[in-house]
This record gives sequence, C-alpha cells and structure tokens, in this order.
Amino acid sequence: MNAEQQTIERMPLSDLLGKRLGRLLDQLDTHRVPHLYRLVLDEVERVLIEQALRRSGGSRKLAAEILGIHRNSLRNRIRALGIEKQRS
Repeated sequence: MNAEQQTIERMPLSDLLGKRLGRLLDQLDTHRVPHLYRLVLDEVERVLIEQALRRSGGSRKLAAEILGIHRNSLRNRIRALGIEKQRS
C-alpha cells in the first residue's frame, strides 16, 4: 500500500465523501442533473447495504442488525435500489 492509499485509509468518511462529491460538482460545473440529491443518496445507501450483505454472508437478518435497521426496512430498500441477491 502506497502513502496515498494509507492516507485515504485513515481519512474520515465525511472527508472522503466531501472530496469525491466536490470533484463531481466541479465536473458538472453549471450542468444540472435532475434529482442529483436523490441519486447520490441512493448510491451511498446501495454501497452501504451491499457491504453489510457481504459481511453477513448474504443474511438479510444479520445485515439489518449490522445497519441498525429493521429487516423489513432493509428488504424494502434492497427492492427499491434494485440490489441483486448476494451469493455467499
């Protein structure tokens, strides 16, 4: 792992997101993306849920516990975000 990767590993999530989202908005410049706010939130939520599912071996019950949400809420978000079933 190089020095830049080590720095990124120790960086708070809010800093990582801030840098990446700042670059995204810089690239967009004056262009407007319909529903950008919702698109970004859905993408972050998708990654978070996928990571919890990986760590739970695909168990939705355990993934919901990891995330601190009800299993039915997780099921609804998985459906809404179009997340494919995780293979363990």
